[in-house]
Amino acid sequence: SQGLDPDAPPPKEETFAEKMMKKMGYKEGKGLGKEEQGVSAPVIHQKMGGGQGVVKLGNTAEPPAKRLRPSAPTRILLLTNLVGKGEVDDDLAEETAEEARKYGELDGKGCKVVEVPNVPDNEAVRVFLAFKEVSGATKALDDMNGRYFGGRVVRAQYYAVDRWLHEDLKPAAGE
Repeated sequence: SQGLDPDAPPPKEETFAEKMMKKMGYKEGKGLGKEEQGVSAPVIHQKMGGGQGVVKLGNTAEPPAKRLRPSAPTRILLLTNLVGKGEVDDDLAEETAEEARKYGELDGKGCKVVEVPNVPDNEAVRVFLAFKEVSGATKALDDMNGRYFGGRVVRAQYYAVDRWLHEDLKPAAGE
């Protein structure tokens, strides 16, 4: 065969989502919609086992163990990108705490929502979950990190207990 490189890797097979987006007019790096304002990456369903899955934006589905999990778990979990600036309502803390109780018992402070000015929208609302045990925070991180919620991909990470106890809830420099 002329022009074929025998050492070249086989062409990458497109996922179902990539094929559908292409069919709807998607061009790499451009958003969908008349003004190109929409999603600019395919939506990926990542199987988690036990009949569960996570839907996220992007070209790759990485296993949960590789997603922002520091080596020292704590009982405090920080969620960002759950909602954006101006989207916090009176029910957010209680609804989030109710969801968190599926993973373990919360301590007396339970759930606290903090809005931070002058930061990107995906970091503007910080939702803290204070579990009584590290195991609850670990289960919640495994399930909530990368979860697709209200058009957003939630980021969950452990938070330093001493910062939590001193109510140091704003982002630290470089965080």
